[in-house]
Amino acid sequence: MSQALAADRLARMIDISQALMSTQGVDEVVALILASGIDLFDAEGCSLALVDRGAGQLRFLAMEGAAKTAPFQIPLGEGIAGHVLKTGRPLVVEDVDADKRFHRLVDSQTGFRTRAIACVPINQQGRVIGTMQVLNWRGVGNGADMSPADVELLSALASLAGAALGRARQEDRLRNAGQLLREERDVRHQLVATRNPHMKQVLKQAQTAARSDATVLLLGESGTGKELLARIVHRRSPRRDGPFIAINCVALTPTLLESELFGHEKGAFTGATNAKKGKFELADGGTLFLDEIGDLSPDLQTKLLRVLQEREIERVGGNETISVDVRIVAATNKDLRAAIEAGGFREDLYYRLNVVALTIPPLRQRREDIAALCTHFLMRACEATKRAAVKLSDDAARRLGAYDWPGNVRELANLMERLVVLSEGERIDTSALPAPLRGSDSTTTSGARPPSQSEPLAPLAEQVRHFKREALLHALRSCDGNQSRAAKQLGLKQSNLSRMMKTLGLR
Repeated sequence: MSQALAADRLARMIDISQALMSTQGVDEVVALILASGIDLFDAEGCSLALVDRGAGQLRFLAMEGAAKTAPFQIPLGEGIAGHVLKTGRPLVVEDVDADKRFHRLVDSQTGFRTRAIACVPINQQGRVIGTMQVLNWRGVGNGADMSPADVELLSALASLAGAALGRARQEDRLRNAGQLLREERDVRHQLVATRNPHMKQVLKQAQTAARSDATVLLLGESGTGKELLARIVHRRSPRRDGPFIAINCVALTPTLLESELFGHEKGAFTGATNAKKGKFELADGGTLFLDEIGDLSPDLQTKLLRVLQEREIERVGGNETISVDVRIVAATNKDLRAAIEAGGFREDLYYRLNVVALTIPPLRQRREDIAALCTHFLMRACEATKRAAVKLSDDAARRLGAYDWPGNVRELANLMERLVVLSEGERIDTSALPAPLRGSDSTTTSGARPPSQSEPLAPLAEQVRHFKREALLHALRSCDGNQSRAAKQLGLKQSNLSRMMKTLGLR
């Protein structure tokens, strides 16, 4: 190898090392490593596989280049990669047709023609944790054999991969642990620490149901904490170590939602350049939370019913049946009985979902929890904004406790965050509250109280603007931010709602 080439490779490896140091997350590390392998060797493909000893498999996390395909796995010990795992030494095969160890799964799935493979082990703290492969490098078959220096370079890249993956996994674990702690705190304060008898009964039933694999249907108004209760069911279940995957059934069009739920094959539709796993596959061994299930299209209702009956799915554009082991928790703020009578929801699907039904009471029916929730959300907002703790004045707390909270716990959480951001000092007085809450002198509140004769009136245009803004905010909160539903609730076209939001500074 010439000195110039050696110097160029050293410089490129330094660049790769520095890039990996600033890369976060396992997926980003894998993508950078594979791109680097293709670039260094001018290869047609590059892949990375990690050992799953519990399952007895070698899992190919990703493949890039012309051989790009969805993640897959092969039994440990099979293929050229399996041989490298056994021996712990690199292996270069210039002609795979002459080597019986070559596993043809990738070629059969992608139509790619593998001619040569260079495979090296990935080591981490003295253990072989996987392999890295480059396919069909520059000039292979034309006398351009992979030299010992090339193999050494590929091994160095695999060493960087092992170190970077270890760091990324640790960072992912720390981030996930922090997220779990925050979620557990929210669960504890918003639901578990309740003083409301109805809420306590719901929690008791949820924890009892969690021990089984029974499908759970969560009912209640928007913002009451249905996803938090779904997480409780998951974490108290035997599936607690599996994934918890959530998806909102009204956030996407029916076509996109089908792809998100069931996945799709390469070429299934315009833009489907790669095969993709859906939420059912990603939730395998864990829990899938289907929020706003009452808004599911009729076609997807039929497909969901099949999954509940058969525990099998098919990806969009595919014909392979894939078995899934998933526990379903569904939620809706709709009256499904009324939807069945109106022909908008399948009765047989309803009975499949309604194995265990739990109804979460709205916040106005658990007023004894409002004070504790205010304290919790204020503390959380102060931590997020890195400011000193703030407290509510007695009168402000009384008015918050008297408000009806049409947006429930979510509306309360949003207001506490807003108060922390906009307030100054250590105490939040009544004057800082929105107009509807400043007028809360009774146990029910439908709007702001009219000003007294001693209070100066704001210009009419300003009052109208304030009323419109509060009406839009109220509708958006009660519809979980869904503009289409909010527009319908207000009797507006969605385009008009969008223009009003822009005019009133809400977008």
